Amino acid sequence: MLMGFLTVFFTTFAFALLTLAYLWGYRFVMRNAPDQMVKFHFIMVAIRFLLAVTAVGIYTMFADNREETMQFAALILVLYLAMIVITLIFKH
Repeated sequence: MLMGFLTVFFTTFAFALLTLAYLWGYRFVMRNAPDQMVKFHFIMVAIRFLLAVTAVGIYTMFADNREETMQFAALILVLYLAMIVITLIFKH
């Protein structure tokens, strides 16, 4: 069975919030301490990566079969790449 609508919705919503947090943080750091931008970027990269890996790990523990886990991991990968592209477009 395919992943449920709620799983896709909440995962997409979580990545949208992470993207917004990065964009708001980017603007805040650029206004107040532009020399700290590198630190901010590396901290956000670590947070986003750890949350993505943790989400896949937690889903793996509760999934019924391997197919559902692979579908969820693919969803996370696509959303993670979209988040990276959006932040790079904004940054450059």
